Amino acid sequence: MTTRKKISEKEIEARLIEDANDEGAWENPVFVPPSRAARPDSYGHTKHLELAAKFYVLSVLHRLGAEANITFAQPDNVDITVVRQSGEAFTIDVKMLMGTSQWHVEQFRARKHHYVVFIRYQGQWRDPELIPTVYIWSSERLKAFIGRLKKSTVSVEDVAMKLDPISAWQQFVPQAAA
Repeated sequence: MTTRKKISEKEIEARLIEDANDEGAWENPVFVPPSRAARPDSYGHTKHLELAAKFYVLSVLHRLGAEANITFAQPDNVDITVVRQSGEAFTIDVKMLMGTSQWHVEQFRARKHHYVVFIRYQGQWRDPELIPTVYIWSSERLKAFIGRLKKSTVSVEDVAMKLDPISAWQQFVPQAAA
């Protein structure tokens, strides 16, 4: 077994700086040829935007001081778990709507400490300056309201007129910061 000589951080940095100007120290850059086929119109419409919506919610929760994590491939429509304070946690199901306010109602389980967050992209969704409209309701309130309507498609704007989502983000703020 051979022993390696430990080198200092300064020596590593000096070697990297030397290599920066040495063409032979680097491999050729990777070249990816352009695609022969046009990118399909559906590219980015579904899975990519759904993931973006989840990370949007996560970023707002972090800015509010919540300890939140994305949960991949979880059952029961749980996309994000949040710990408000020790012993107090809740879950979030993120739904993404693009260019419409209509939600095709899908089965979801209503339970205590579980919320449904709708992220609605209107207009030119590819615009990075676009801020989505957000609707937040407890799953129990939403399920009860949807059950009374008995419709397979509902407008989240109509739901918002009946179940006020104003200041909804504040319910996610840790109690100490509220």
